Amino acid sequence: MKKLLKLFVRLAIIVLLVVSLLIILSLEKNPETCEQMSRGFARNYTMIMSKITSVVPFSLTELSFVILGISVILLLVFAIILLVKKKYIGSINRLIEISALILLSITTYHLSCEFAYHRESIPLPYYENKIEREEHVNIYNYFADDLNVCVESLEFETSGEAKTSLSFNEVVKEVKKAYQIINDNDYYSSHLGSVKKMVSSFLYREFQITGVTYSPLGEANINTLNTKIDLPFTIAHELAHTVGVMREDDANQLAFYVCLNSDHPYLRYSAYTRYFDQLEDIVTSYYLTDEERGNLHNQALPTLYKSIVYQNNYWLKHNLLKKVGDFFNDLYIKSSGISEGTGSYSGGSTSEHDPLTSELINPSLYLKLFFEKYYRLQSI
Repeated sequence: MKKLLKLFVRLAIIVLLVVSLLIILSLEKNPETCEQMSRGFARNYTMIMSKITSVVPFSLTELSFVILGISVILLLVFAIILLVKKKYIGSINRLIEISALILLSITTYHLSCEFAYHRESIPLPYYENKIEREEHVNIYNYFADDLNVCVESLEFETSGEAKTSLSFNEVVKEVKKAYQIINDNDYYSSHLGSVKKMVSSFLYREFQITGVTYSPLGEANINTLNTKIDLPFTIAHELAHTVGVMREDDANQLAFYVCLNSDHPYLRYSAYTRYFDQLEDIVTSYYLTDEERGNLHNQALPTLYKSIVYQNNYWLKHNLLKKVGDFFNDLYIKSSGISEGTGSYSGGSTSEHDPLTSELINPSLYLKLFFEKYYRLQSI
């Protein structure tokens, strides 16, 4: 009788978790509720958990995944053993416990971050005014000059990889310092999550995953076997998730905005290796005259291109589990309501040009962030 009672109690817990998850999923369909939850419960929960987990110097996310995986495997083994021994109630109890662990993990994850996938658009200061054709040379040269400064300030391996004297924690500190640029906007949480090195970086490198943010613990976990060139951008991207920006394209844009406006040349160079080619496109591939092209300041381009080639070759060497990583990442993003899946990482990177004159009609969101910085600083 006691065994049956325990079974019914466990079943009741499962029903409660399923009902809770269904309620949460229904609430996620309401954009207003998603915004309120993102700014309210999810923000406060993540902030509290981040402050707790930051006390521990290693990744609790990795430890949690290992414990969860081992627990599920052991319970499954016990369930099979009990089934073979014809102890059916005991076997069912183990299966229920597996279900409870998985449902509890999913429910907690949804409460801590999934609402943010359906909230308002990210409020970055995209430049929306029309720009005259001849002004593009001045804009390009402004950032080309800064790129030259970055290259002169940094050291590089012969491969194109960046050298840096900054430790991992010092890079994190610089990225968090750069995040001060969004301090006045309530869209974002005022608390940046803790940043942890991943012990299993060697495995995630083969998946080609550079970072994982686990909101239930408020941790941004970084693959330390990323290239040094891309490390600041990756940290900025994962920290974007901890301040309530979950959509991957939004996190990329925020990371770019933060790094581009940093005082540190290492962070700005990390941003340039991502999207400087878009500035190149508007002044070399489209509608400038030969004379205008001759006025471009592009001494640092060989170094930039060498760095980009190095990054591409680096990841080509580490793609053992890329298809597996892409499959599950794509599945996760689509399950969060983003139909483009992993294709959403490149969201906002497309520009529109007049088919007859090649004139830039609708700049990409990254170009608009370049333009915003240029005109903001020009007005000072």
